This record gives sequence, structure tokens and C-alpha cells, in this order.
Amino acid sequence: MAALSRRRLFGVGLGAAALAAMPALASDGKGYEANLMNCIDPRFTTFLWKYMGSRGWQDQYSQFVVAGGPIGVVAPAFAKWQDTYWDNLAITVQLHSIKRVVGVVHRDCGAAAVAYGDRIKTDKAYETAMSTEALHQFRDGVKKRQPQLVVDLGIMDLTGAVEPVS
Repeated sequence: MAALSRRRLFGVGLGAAALAAMPALASDGKGYEANLMNCIDPRFTTFLWKYMGSRGWQDQYSQFVVAGGPIGVVAPAFAKWQDTYWDNLAITVQLHSIKRVVGVVHRDCGAAAVAYGDRIKTDKAYETAMSTEALHQFRDGVKKRQPQLVVDLGIMDLTGAVEPVS
């Protein structure tokens, strides 16, 4: 067997040091906290990151992002996407032993208008009612497939505040 060159030895050492310095890539056996299901709208990316961090879940959740978030998982307009989320949730439970799902929709959502019509853009009460109904359907779908999970639901406004939905 040929001796390692200095360059190769340096590379191996550097790689080992990098691995040692990295946080664990896999669960510590206790699992992670949650799966966050939310919309693709970039206006809410930082808000959602802060929201999850404020709950103590920074680096403790996986994320699935699709137009409309939970609306995209339950509205007939997006039926082709729905199995993908449910399959993803199953593997997330298997790989990460998550304890909960956090479903967040947001105000002024274009996908919600596709799913429920343009009235959602001008009638806040209707927007709230349709968002709440979608979140309840989402929770029911999670509970049907993964009954052991806690499901937290919310509607995020344009400032990043989240109104819990029970």
C-alpha cells in the first residue's frame, strides 16, 4: 500500500477535523420536535424562522414548503401535490421521530385565492373562515395518518404575528 502524500494526509486530517467540529447530523435518539408546513411566499420566510425559534425549536424541525402551505395539502385545486406531502411526513416521522406538525397559512396568499376564489383577497372574515377550515382539514389529515403527533395551527399576518387556530 502506498504511503499517503502530505497533501492527501492534510486533506484527510482536515476532513476529520471538519466532521468533529460539526454538530450531529442525525438525531440524538430523542428525535426532533416538529415538521413545519408552510407556504412558498418569500415575504414570510424570516418570520417563520423567527416564529419557530421563539418556540425553542431552532434546528429542531424539518420543513415542507409548497404554495399555500396547508391549503396546498387539502384544497382540490392542488390535488396532484397532496400525496407528496403525506409521503414526506411519513418519512419525517420515521427518520426524525418528530413529535408535532406545525401548519401555518398566511394572509394575502395567492394560492388561497387560486383555491377559494378572489373573494379571499377582499373579505378578511371569509379569508379567516377559509384558512381556518383548511387548517382543520390539514389537522384531520395529519391525525388520520399520524395520530401520535400533536398538531399546532396558525394564521400569520403580514407583520409576522401568528394567530393560533384551535
